[in-house]
Amino acid sequence: MSGSFQQITLDGGLQADLFLLRYDEDGRLLSPRAEEELKQRLPGVTDVYLFSHGWNNVFDQALERYRSFVNGYMEQRRAFAIPTPQGYRPLLIGIIWPSTSFVFPWEAGPEIAAAPDPEGREAAEVQEMLELVAKSLPGAKRPELTERIDGHTAIDRDDALNLAGLLLGTLRAQVDPDDGSRAPTAEEFLNTLQASAAGGHPVPTDTDRIGLVPDEGNEDGAPPVGGAPDVAGGLSFDPRILLRTATVWKMKARAGDIGAHGVSPLVGHILQQGGPRLHLIGHSFGARVLLSALATAAPAHKAHSMLLLQPAVNRWCFAGNVAGTGRKGGYHAVPDLLERPLLTTLSEHDEPLRTFFHLAMRGSSQLGEPDIAAFGNTDLYGALGGYGPAEEAGRTAEADAIFPDKGRYDLQSGARIIAVDGSVEFEGKPAIPGHGEVSSPVTWWALHCLTRPD
Repeated sequence: MSGSFQQITLDGGLQADLFLLRYDEDGRLLSPRAEEELKQRLPGVTDVYLFSHGWNNVFDQALERYRSFVNGYMEQRRAFAIPTPQGYRPLLIGIIWPSTSFVFPWEAGPEIAAAPDPEGREAAEVQEMLELVAKSLPGAKRPELTERIDGHTAIDRDDALNLAGLLLGTLRAQVDPDDGSRAPTAEEFLNTLQASAAGGHPVPTDTDRIGLVPDEGNEDGAPPVGGAPDVAGGLSFDPRILLRTATVWKMKARAGDIGAHGVSPLVGHILQQGGPRLHLIGHSFGARVLLSALATAAPAHKAHSMLLLQPAVNRWCFAGNVAGTGRKGGYHAVPDLLERPLLTTLSEHDEPLRTFFHLAMRGSSQLGEPDIAAFGNTDLYGALGGYGPAEEAGRTAEADAIFPDKGRYDLQSGARIIAVDGSVEFEGKPAIPGHGEVSSPVTWWALHCLTRPD
């Protein structure tokens, strides 16, 4: 694509250009002419709004999400007569990055439905995940992955350990950039997935087998008709669950790479001259795209604001001392690269970030807590969008989500991070009722609180 994708009408007939920039999986820009044109427009711009979607790489749906948020934000400005900066001339940029055409695995929950799938959607999803993960493996290792996935809904302990080791060694071998934890062992990882099948709690197993789904069986002990085969002494391990989790690791790393290698140069360019105010808005793993972009841009001037909507990053990512280890979180410096405090939402109604993220992202038990990290440790491995930032005295503040025209967030308290709790009710339902429901009057109002000149 080249040039402005479209113009959006603002108050008084003013037009705002919307540019869409597409990046490939390595962060290479695929829209160089569009980027060059938007750079030429910057001298006459007062405000740049940079958006990054979370999980959907389908162009039309990503575009619709951006339009919905922008239109709601602009309509709210008109409804409540919210002032604009003098000479207000905004420019809008939407990042299009390849995640997956299905929802992220942990957004659908860790399990694949066992019910019949007449439309073949489950099979198509498994095939896409298999192709995605296989690309990350050395060519000689791909048959090993494929043979353990194709046609299998249950594998024994040895195969499960081998498959876990194969994927961990390729997709989770490095220190986690959020919290500095080392990768779990294959045993630890399988135990964690076992816990996910039990709602985040350990499930006893015999000493020789690891499984995920207990076979209920019939009265005579035979497995139920259509059920998983009994390969683990009454417990079966579904390799597709491991494949789903590997997809999460892949997407997490990709979001960071696209931010650091693709979007970062643009952010640095916008901030280099100290011209337009830059506002960064990211959802889910899109929050990681923008955090990585700003953290690596080494900007000459600060960005003005950042709004993270149900971010899929570790809650210690801003900490100066992660869980008493003496390490800084991967994005510790980001709040100080902003003129205004960073606003980040959380909600107890975000099921994926509350129930599965910490199980997929947990590290080795050698983080410094030999026992408590074993299963379901939301304190260490919980998502920022599920549990809020880990406490750091004086740097973090908490606030209930504020409804339109019912007040403003305190941006003058000295806190650099404000955790906005979207669990509170608004018009009879939670302000943020789910992971993807982040374009609403409450979130538009949060952005207005960050961007309005008064």
